[in-house]
Amino acid sequence: MIAKTKYFDEVTYETEDIITFPEGLFGFETFTKFLAVPFDSSSDSMLSLQSLEDPELSFILMNPFRLVENYLPMPSAEDMETLGDADDADLSYYVIAVLKDTIDASTLNLKAPVIVNAFTRMGKQVILPQKEYKFRHPFPSRQDKEDSTC
Repeated sequence: MIAKTKYFDEVTYETEDIITFPEGLFGFETFTKFLAVPFDSSSDSMLSLQSLEDPELSFILMNPFRLVENYLPMPSAEDMETLGDADDADLSYYVIAVLKDTIDASTLNLKAPVIVNAFTRMGKQVILPQKEYKFRHPFPSRQDKEDSTC
């Protein structure tokens, strides 16, 4: 199959590549079918989460473990149940990045990661209970600069 995308023109995919978000993403609940398209085929550091229902709808996802030291998301038991009670090793965690003109103006949503069960291809966006994570967390380079002036 072929999907029109926001960043890659057209991509070819198979049915088993589809990630289903039964509840959609926050603010986009009616969109439930997505593809994860890597910007670099050799890395999962940055992906386009491309809607199959609207070619203009795409979210930039980043691997938080490569960006934020000691990121330790702890979703609720209810959230884990909807993902099929998978082992942690079966789950992939991503955060939505809001990219602006500069890295200093860009943010990561560490509070509401996207979790995907690699086996069932089911996904869910959750809100973590941990207070240290923010919806608009600065990129690490910006945070490091702020920390060094304290």
